[in-house]
Amino acid sequence: FYKRFNFEIMGNSGGKDKISKEDMQFLQDKTQLDKDSIQEWYEGFLRDCPSGELSQTKFIAMYSKIFPSGNADNFSQNIFRTFDTNNSGTIDFREFMLALHVTSKGSPEEKLAWAFRMYDVDGNGSIEFNEMKRVVGAVYEMLGTEGGHAGKAQELFDKMDQNSDGLVSQDEFVEVCSKDQDLLNILQGKS
Repeated sequence: FYKRFNFEIMGNSGGKDKISKEDMQFLQDKTQLDKDSIQEWYEGFLRDCPSGELSQTKFIAMYSKIFPSGNADNFSQNIFRTFDTNNSGTIDFREFMLALHVTSKGSPEEKLAWAFRMYDVDGNGSIEFNEMKRVVGAVYEMLGTEGGHAGKAQELFDKMDQNSDGLVSQDEFVEVCSKDQDLLNILQGKS
């Protein structure tokens, strides 16, 4: 996925725009990438997003190219919301790089925390069943798989809601996912 995403974002080579010193230092600290790599990503990001921000429309269009056989709209909206950490309606370079790092090179705990934020659609710190159903359904749509997702969402929710309070906390989500390969497969759409 990221090789294809990288190709979409990076575009052509060239460009002299520089990232701010503060953003450079922040991204070096958070991603463990060197200055040249960050600068290369930044130049590619600006080529595709001259305003310095990636719109939701462009993001969804890019995701749709990666998953042409399914409907990636709903799933990519969930991903976009998770990348857009400041809820501005766009993804800036810092948000883009942090999300790319967590999803590709982050620790299992970081990846699970990121996945939790994707499932927590309303951002209230817990996952309700309807949120689980919405995201699981979007995964199945993206993969072009029809039906069966409501049952998978219920199965997933029941396994995660350890205290049976009708909500899945981040602690429950991470604990259950980190111990259950079947759940990790479901979360990744591998059913």
